[in-house]
Amino acid sequence: MRDELWSPVRPGGGQGPDGAPYTGHVNTSDQPSGIGHLRCSDGDRDLVADVLGTAFANGRITFEEHDERLTKAYAARTFGELDVLTADLVTPTAAAQSLTADNRQVPERRFAAATPAVGPVLRDSTTVMSTLRPGSPLHVPARTNLVVILGEARIDLVNATFGGNTVQINLNIFLGEVKIRIPEGVRVVSSINKIMGEYTTRNMPQGPASVTVELGGSAVMGEVKVLGPGGRPGKYERFVR
Repeated sequence: MRDELWSPVRPGGGQGPDGAPYTGHVNTSDQPSGIGHLRCSDGDRDLVADVLGTAFANGRITFEEHDERLTKAYAARTFGELDVLTADLVTPTAAAQSLTADNRQVPERRFAAATPAVGPVLRDSTTVMSTLRPGSPLHVPARTNLVVILGEARIDLVNATFGGNTVQINLNIFLGEVKIRIPEGVRVVSSINKIMGEYTTRNMPQGPASVTVELGGSAVMGEVKVLGPGGRPGKYERFVR
């Protein structure tokens, strides 16, 4: 016997689209069950991104698989689209617990004293009239020097590993722009000297931080932008595209 919900009889009677008279009952057997059809939030996407980052760090998925799934995670609209990305990585119980709001915690940052064998590394570099995109998940050594002249650098620290609790990124910018995306659990401190330059932050994490990124150097008619996970999701998600 199919489940039915009582609803008021339509005023004036009449017939439904199939020609049958209105009976005052609504059939719910065809309604979707579970939460797979429900819309997911930015926090849900970030939780899946953390699961994928851990799986990559543990060697359970390749760099290419991680990159592909991460892109799909930030483009997902429903829980069902997120579930398929981690179905072969976590048990159903663990997945359900990870999506429970009461169990959410600040992601634990990963540390690596030595440079990992797989994945991009933020190395000393000079970018002139071009764009630097080191990739993700990124390994950030204890100290890095970046020079950007008439160009742009995009540094994605989501799911990154770090050379210690505090890392230093020294920037020397001339008529260029550096954009840095950070997740929860990462704090950014700036001592950049600005000469007709600008340093801006947006939607910075408010919770406790396990990693501090110290930005130093100078920006001559250049700009440094740091983007956190708060606020509207569009710009934060488009950073990796």
